Amino acid sequence: MAQNSHLLDVLVLLTALLVFVPLFQWLHIGTVLGYLAAGVVIGPSLLGLISDVEGAEVLGEFGVVFLLFAIGLELKPDRLRLFGPKVFGLGLAQFLVTTVVLSTIARVSGLDTTAALLVGATLALSSTAVVLQLLGERVQMTRALGRVALAILLVQDAMVGPILVFMSVAAAGGGGLAGTLGITLFKSLIVVILIYMAERTLLRPLLRWAAGAGSPEVLTGATLLLVLGVGGATEQAGLSMALGAFLAGIMVADTEFRHQVAADIQPFRGLFLGLFFMTVGMRLDIGLAAERAPDLVMLVVGLMVLKAIILTGLARLFGLPWERAFAVGGLLSQGSEFAFIVLGVAAAGALLPTDLAQLLIAAVGITMAVTAGGTMLVRRLTRARLRPTRSALGKLEEEGGELSGHVVVAGFGQVGKAVARHLAKLHIPIVVLDMHPNQVSASRARGLPVFYGDAARADVLRAAHLDRAQALVVAVPEASTAERITAVARQAFPRLYILTRVPDPDWVQRVRKAGASAVVVEGLTTAVELAERVVLVWEAPDAA
Repeated sequence: MAQNSHLLDVLVLLTALLVFVPLFQWLHIGTVLGYLAAGVVIGPSLLGLISDVEGAEVLGEFGVVFLLFAIGLELKPDRLRLFGPKVFGLGLAQFLVTTVVLSTIARVSGLDTTAALLVGATLALSSTAVVLQLLGERVQMTRALGRVALAILLVQDAMVGPILVFMSVAAAGGGGLAGTLGITLFKSLIVVILIYMAERTLLRPLLRWAAGAGSPEVLTGATLLLVLGVGGATEQAGLSMALGAFLAGIMVADTEFRHQVAADIQPFRGLFLGLFFMTVGMRLDIGLAAERAPDLVMLVVGLMVLKAIILTGLARLFGLPWERAFAVGGLLSQGSEFAFIVLGVAAAGALLPTDLAQLLIAAVGITMAVTAGGTMLVRRLTRARLRPTRSALGKLEEEGGELSGHVVVAGFGQVGKAVARHLAKLHIPIVVLDMHPNQVSASRARGLPVFYGDAARADVLRAAHLDRAQALVVAVPEASTAERITAVARQAFPRLYILTRVPDPDWVQRVRKAGASAVVVEGLTTAVELAERVVLVWEAPDAA
């Protein structure tokens, strides 16, 4: 019977996922809130369809581990240098000032110093998931506002580790904060030294061996071993498993395997993290939220207004123009999905009163929904309105039988469409990969060889017969995605001609290092230049 109940729980979770997540995506609110809503509906507060909430929470914790690993993967030193010290100074100032202000308010409201600091630091963070969505399918991530927002988010991500250490210290209690902090920092130092030694001696050989085994499952298994192994080591040292995963991510970030590892870990991260957010929704007390609705409204409005004012003022002090300062202030005014993790763990460890943690979790979720609902306003401020396609694309020549000598285009945005149009006029066979299902369906209905697939995955590239292709054109708008696709393609197909588009010159060397044969910087004639270079390679491959 127990097995049947667990199976029923799994079926309920998957059904709720399939109903709520696509619905919230269609409403342009975001998957995080979809998972939360699903958890609320199937949880004890409403339908009560899950018999073992604690068991689901155990699995959900792996989502936290993979999230922290992914955050660590983003903290590669050369990526941080791309944004400049001034922007990172703004990010650090935002975190410190917001933490101090919110902690002071929490302390005055009656929380002890430890709880107030934990709440202040947690609420100072913003939602990476919501912000990336609001930047218009990440088209603006390498432009002025996008760079500022992303740099601030990276600084906030770097604060995750210290917050986890502080929470471990606070949970230990006992012999005084200063003594516990010293012991914890000493343990952290020992663990970091051991991890650093392992990274220098074992990590690269392990990943090289796994990558050379000829089976993608081996590299995926090695990645899981790394994440869970390092996480288990830090947990045995008295720290958190999530902190170990964060350190493991930083280790891998400086290797040539980071892009493939990120692609391999994505399904685990997405599924388990979604499960985690669903369990957070299950823990939400709807009755408490309804009972304290006035307090909830004050929390939401107060948090968003205060964070927006602080960040806007700091942005002006750091030299940003008013329009961009207002935009970044509004864009980052919500709470973070990481708050669900910290507040939930803090309540479980008696660091915060359960009803207060529930109220704060509900408030953070609402701030994310409110921010997501302002998509059109943010796009207007950032001038990121999507322009309609000027004319319908000419029908591309469909591949026939076994594909060979064709060109694969990654990304079917404005540039990708223009490249495809130019190549079609020259009767060059082409296959397009894109991650937007509606666009893929509409294009295929017009007879275009557009397929749904993530070009950052080697198995998808193989399915497009890239081993027999003449060239790969990376036309996605987001620079870091283009870099990742280039690196994965180069590792899987060492002799392939790869032509990559980047939004500005700062990315040229990075993309070349990732494996691009040639790089085109975005401009008025980007699509034409990409197409012309592909034609040269297609007509005379030895010339490339």
